[in-house]
Amino acid sequence: MKKILLILLVAISSIGYSQTVKQDASGNYVLVEKAPESKKSEAISTGKTFTDAKGTKHPVYKSKTGKLFIIKTSQKTGKTYNYYLKV
Repeated sequence: MKKILLILLVAISSIGYSQTVKQDASGNYVLVEKAPESKKSEAISTGKTFTDAKGTKHPVYKSKTGKLFIIKTSQKTGKTYNYYLKV
């Protein structure tokens, strides 16, 4: 039982710590840094505005999947979030 657990632990640790490298002109290996992936979608401005019930105008953005949204700020926490519009 201990051997199986040890083998499983070694296998998981080797998978989690693999790195991507490339070979340069002199034959040495160099670590390839990955760009951090953003969790939020890239916003593309449409140039149009959305007026809410309070009369506030917000610029409308388009996500990379084609959905329209505005960026709102929470009054309690001050954090921004995407508010998707249903057309």
